Amino acid sequence: MLPPVITRFWARLKRLPWMRFAAGIVAGAPGLALTFVMRMVGLGVFLPEIAVDFTVGRIPGSIESFFIRTMGEGAKVLAIVIALVVFLLIPGVTALPYRWVEKRVRNRWLVFALYGLVPAAITLVVVLPLLDVGFLGSRTAAGTFGAGFSQLLGAFLSASILDYFLVDVAARHPEGFSLSRRQFIASVAILIAAAAVGVAGLSALVTRPARLLFASVQEMRAKAITPTDEFYVVTKNVLDPDLTPDVQEGRWRLTVDGLVTKTFDLTALEGRADSQEEIATLECVSNEVGGNLISTARWRGIPLANLLADVGIASGADWVAFTCADGYTVGVPLGKAMNPSSIVALEMNFERLRPKHGYPARIIVPGLYGMFHAKWLTRIELVKGPFSGFWQQKGWTNSDLLPGGERGSIRTTAIIATPAHNSVVSGSVTIGGVAFAGDRGISLVEVSTDGGVTWMPADLDPAQSPLSWVLWTFPWTPPGGGSYRIVAKATEGTPGSPGNAQESDPAPPFPNGAAGYDSIALLVSE
Repeated sequence: MLPPVITRFWARLKRLPWMRFAAGIVAGAPGLALTFVMRMVGLGVFLPEIAVDFTVGRIPGSIESFFIRTMGEGAKVLAIVIALVVFLLIPGVTALPYRWVEKRVRNRWLVFALYGLVPAAITLVVVLPLLDVGFLGSRTAAGTFGAGFSQLLGAFLSASILDYFLVDVAARHPEGFSLSRRQFIASVAILIAAAAVGVAGLSALVTRPARLLFASVQEMRAKAITPTDEFYVVTKNVLDPDLTPDVQEGRWRLTVDGLVTKTFDLTALEGRADSQEEIATLECVSNEVGGNLISTARWRGIPLANLLADVGIASGADWVAFTCADGYTVGVPLGKAMNPSSIVALEMNFERLRPKHGYPARIIVPGLYGMFHAKWLTRIELVKGPFSGFWQQKGWTNSDLLPGGERGSIRTTAIIATPAHNSVVSGSVTIGGVAFAGDRGISLVEVSTDGGVTWMPADLDPAQSPLSWVLWTFPWTPPGGGSYRIVAKATEGTPGSPGNAQESDPAPPFPNGAAGYDSIALLVSE
């Protein structure tokens, strides 16, 4: 039995209009779910996705970086959850005047039609243009027909459920439509459980561990080439594009604009005789010091310089701009694009690119942060620069970082990957990790076991390529038990020909990439 105060509160609550509000939310959920399913199969649009993408595209980079630093990819989960809540509250609000409308229209089927047509019309004519995807959703992947069809189906599904609750069910309960206490408690429990599962599912899709970790040095060496399933993924999107149907049905083309314009389908690109392989490491500009947004793969594709030569380079062009299927844009200096190692990649680790890694084509350019390696490529264009792409318009780097360095150059870093932070060890232990400086190589990694007071050189494995990370190890026998702070730093260059040392002063990822030394704590047992 519930306490009397709750019983009296519930008796009053049953008579309040919020029950219609609740019915609207319950009715709106299946309609929203239907549009999600249609979006996933390429036949519709999903409003929460569009709303989040619109918002993310307009948040200043400094604010965005703050949320990423404080919440990680949980910031994206929060944005998705907020959007879902908003688009579930809207049908709840529209359900409040249902009885008022019904009494004045006096035609159940006309009311049903109004509750189906009006929300869909407002979405297509007002909401979608405001979210910058065009009148009637004309600039969405599903197009005008897909946007209209999915929104009409979703709206009429919700309207039919709302009609059932507020007409059929209400007719059987003339004293007022309500839930029993037991039904209410059960419904709340189900909603909480569903919300928890949903948030957990979203978190599993978009969150990541904080650090790059390997269980051992042996695992680190075994994964010197990152398995494709474990390669990091960061995008601006809630739902990334899958261009597989476009390729299969012959719709996808790569357009290259220069003095002339040429288009290529995937068959034409794969049939070229000038493909080459590059082993290259990619690192996200938002990667924290010691973070896991860094991976290495074996890429195969067409030299970008060859494609540009095919169309001719105008005398005034000094940048190359890339446009992608998801609306993403980015540019690189022409000199960087003409680097012999810059390719339009079609394969990753001996197989075609997977959708989440940019299928059917992406850019690989040496020495630049991951945001310059455009995925889902649709257009390559020679332009007069500098070119400010999606992230650069939000304040992320597009300027020199190092003396004489290229724009967007990766900062030198050494990452401690094993053992884990706060591990308890006994006896001798091998500390290991990776070091990376873009296309500038690594000449030296040093490790300190006393918090940076003294330094000793680590052992370096041979680099797999001039564009890849270098694995390093440091065998260590602690002088005694206690707590130790392990620090690592790197110097760019090649063995015997050192370059600039890693920056020691800490800096956040925004806007030029993180800086500072990686460190962990180890507890040595007596």
